Amino acid sequence: MIMSWIWTTLVVFALLFFLQTFLWKRNAKAKRLPPGPRGFPIFGSLHLLGKYPQRNLHKLSQKYGSIMHLRLGFVPTIVVSSPQAAGLFLKTHDLSFASRPPLLVAKHIVFSSDDDAAKHVSYEKKTMTFGQYGSYWRTMRKICTLELLTNVKISSFRSMRKVELDLLIDYIKEAACSGITVDLSDKVSSLSADVTCQILFGKKYLNKEFDESGYKAIMDEALTLLGTPNLADHIPPIAFFDLQRLTKRMKTVSKLMDGFFDKIIDEHVQSKDDHNRTKDFVDVMLGFIGSNHETKYHIDRGDIKAIILVTIYILQIFYSYM
Repeated sequence: MIMSWIWTTLVVFALLFFLQTFLWKRNAKAKRLPPGPRGFPIFGSLHLLGKYPQRNLHKLSQKYGSIMHLRLGFVPTIVVSSPQAAGLFLKTHDLSFASRPPLLVAKHIVFSSDDDAAKHVSYEKKTMTFGQYGSYWRTMRKICTLELLTNVKISSFRSMRKVELDLLIDYIKEAACSGITVDLSDKVSSLSADVTCQILFGKKYLNKEFDESGYKAIMDEALTLLGTPNLADHIPPIAFFDLQRLTKRMKTVSKLMDGFFDKIIDEHVQSKDDHNRTKDFVDVMLGFIGSNHETKYHIDRGDIKAIILVTIYILQIFYSYM
């Protein structure tokens, strides 16, 4: 049984090898691709990235030019490494390159909660970071910009940020007087998470309210997974094997975040008649549900979850560098 499985796997990879070689030669003749290393069958030029991809890509650009072609696994990739070339992609022809390729992390964390997403909840491609460019993407960006990211909105959170920062400073003072060691990186990261919660949800969430792992730990795990290179994105046939164990981690994080977002939305729905409570970002988004007054799209719970997820990432990164 084991030998049969091994031989089947070898045959499949052999077929993939010959198929990719054939397609590569045909595409090379049909398309005028920029210069670049040819690479190996199946793996392409993945081995050239090394531990520090940015350094190795810089070295390759010195040999092949500011616009070069790499084949990373099965994925043809164009690498741009000069301001002039970047301007062609990001400004002159930006609409042609506005969308992102589908990634497994987007499928498991950003787009859907689990394998039964069609039955329970499906974010599909509703986030600004991974969604396809189009009218829906522009509408979601407009909502986030007007309701969260304008100078007036950011300035309105100044007093709240000051309160959270004062709490951190007081904690550090007390720790210094008591001779206690403080992990500043951890505390600054927690500050960023607390500020983000206050802005989006109107309150801070304790670790026990999220999961036994804690809000910050889960969000850190999600950000780590978003930034971790996944070999299966470049060689799709091996995705089933989950060699890096990333898919398992993605599904775990996705399930926890989805439940947390449901909890947040339910809390806001139940307290919508409380006129003494200051409206936050989730309240604003809930106001769009079932109505196309502000947008031609009908906003639903999946849209709100997707936007919450993206804004968490944006705000945590933003306040981490302030």
